[in-house]
Amino acid sequence: MPPSRRRVARLSSAAGRAAPVASARAARSSLAPDGPSSPVGRTPVPGWEGRLTTCSLASSVRGIVSRDVTVLVPPGYSDESTATRRYPVLYMHDGNNCLDADGFGHGGWQVHSVSYDLVQRGLAAPAIFVLVANTTSRAQEYVPGFGAAPGPSADGYLDFIERDVIPFVEARHRTLPGPANRGVGGSSYGGLISLYAAWTRPQTFGLAMAMSTALAYDFPGLVGATGKPALRIYLDSGTTDSRGGDDGMARTIALRDLLVSKGFVLGVDLWHEVGQGDSHSENYWRRRLPIALSFLYPPLK
Repeated sequence: MPPSRRRVARLSSAAGRAAPVASARAARSSLAPDGPSSPVGRTPVPGWEGRLTTCSLASSVRGIVSRDVTVLVPPGYSDESTATRRYPVLYMHDGNNCLDADGFGHGGWQVHSVSYDLVQRGLAAPAIFVLVANTTSRAQEYVPGFGAAPGPSADGYLDFIERDVIPFVEARHRTLPGPANRGVGGSSYGGLISLYAAWTRPQTFGLAMAMSTALAYDFPGLVGATGKPALRIYLDSGTTDSRGGDDGMARTIALRDLLVSKGFVLGVDLWHEVGQGDSHSENYWRRRLPIALSFLYPPLK
């Protein structure tokens, strides 16, 4: 790995988690470029084409509009040998940026390529990914308190996920039940709404993936004022951003320390990663995605 890509502020994991996460970290260089690049196009990983189902899902929540929802099933989902197998699920925000394109020309998260590669290498368990598209009301839906009912709001958006998206997915796909098998994830404001969703609705979500979280809401205050829910949380950041900041690194480290003070154990139910030189874009979220997935969805023993 080039020196510029070495990780900083990385904290050791428990023995049971160290191997898969470390292996995913070592493998990630083949999954994404070192830095900003043009879109890489569709993945060479065989078999993913045709495994995507996209529909415009109607919203039953006032103030929350209908939107596209895409479901990606894992390798082997349609095999006869696994016809009765059920899978954990990760619900991802900004779903229109999660495949091989995004509005900024960074090539998207490549969730299909990264997740399939990890499964085929035995670095993560197979999971179903549900990619929920954003809308022009993204900020109101992703930042708690910014929007208010009856218009778009964070709580209304999460009601939509709970009332409409999850029942739709679970009625049509072989999902594992319960919050321990249901995650929520995203980046920037998507990281914020993921943390807020899991913390305030642990009966629904037991896993949270928050990359380069834009803490435009006092989530640490919420953590400090409430008890510890049964969650597994992945946190990360880069060290720079286009506005001359640190991609939220200092605030993310402070949040990590607060979570530890609440009883979270690094490497067990909390992982923290900092990408040295990483900035605020899909290139780097794609690059760190293998680490997050191997922690939240560790390979089956």
